[in-house]
Amino acid sequence: MHAAALLSLLMLLAAQPPVASAPAAQPTPPVDAPDQSPERVSVATFNIWVGGEKADPDKAVSRAQTLAAMKALDVDVLAIQERRGFAEEYAAGLGYAVVPLGDSTAVLTRLEVIGVSPSKWGAKLRTRRGTIVWAFNVHLPASPYQPYQLASIEYNDGRFISTPSQAVTEARLARGGPALACLRDVDTAMRETESLVILCGDFNEPSHLDWTSPTVAAWNRTGPVDWPTTRLFHDAGLRDAFRVVHPDPVAKPGWTWTPRPDTRDVMDRIDLVLAAPIATNDPSPHTSNASRSGDPWQVVKAEIAGEAGPMTDRVIEPWPSDHRAVRVVFENRRAGHDRQDRTP
Repeated sequence: MHAAALLSLLMLLAAQPPVASAPAAQPTPPVDAPDQSPERVSVATFNIWVGGEKADPDKAVSRAQTLAAMKALDVDVLAIQERRGFAEEYAAGLGYAVVPLGDSTAVLTRLEVIGVSPSKWGAKLRTRRGTIVWAFNVHLPASPYQPYQLASIEYNDGRFISTPSQAVTEARLARGGPALACLRDVDTAMRETESLVILCGDFNEPSHLDWTSPTVAAWNRTGPVDWPTTRLFHDAGLRDAFRVVHPDPVAKPGWTWTPRPDTRDVMDRIDLVLAAPIATNDPSPHTSNASRSGDPWQVVKAEIAGEAGPMTDRVIEPWPSDHRAVRVVFENRRAGHDRQDRTP
């Protein structure tokens, strides 16, 4: 081939567009498998002491300490009492949603809020997996306070009393009305068979599980006393999460009142987390949604949060309240098998 012809052929080939090569085969992304791990929901009840402003003379410092304590509790659902208009401020500091309920109570949560109960005692929430969680919150009347009445400690207008039956009567007069009103809302939620129903709060009354024959002997108190408010909710099917994990009140009192005692005081467990349906070994009959050994939700942790000391499992310093908090973790061991992991 002459040099001129060869040059023309090379120039013609150079002018042709390059032939695109076939793209390399891309691996098919794996399909996400359903999350088979147990589902957990963490909850705390926390009376923050007059809006969280009492721990330090500087109210801003006190609220900062209260917010820090909330962060240290690190829960999905935080039920607070004595909010005094600061629930929204604390929720913003946590990055949580807030549901104001009564004048004193609110629910702060990282879960999705989808409603409130008919009489606004509780918030209806939904987890990432689609589980419905009802979070109720009470702050029942503080006076007359029967442990003080029995111990002849002056407090507001409470008269002195001396017998367990008097204590029960006084407690019913003090808290029976609001307790029954709350129970009506709770009962509506408990009819939803797929829901976890939680009742938190400052009950301002001891538990019927605590003032037993062994404890009144150990603590030198009048009793036993079958305290009516916790008895009411127990008979409706709710279980005391702390006592599910720590059934012996002598060995583990769990007193939440008070880290700041007066010269004469009565230590007691008045801040509670109740729930249903909870797996227990309790054989007694209750409502259709009552706790049974076959129920899916279990209490895997129940602890007292507060200042360093013998009552406290989870130390948070400085502790900014006159109540210790109660922190509970619930686990649904069927969740990974009964439902697909889904985002609402």
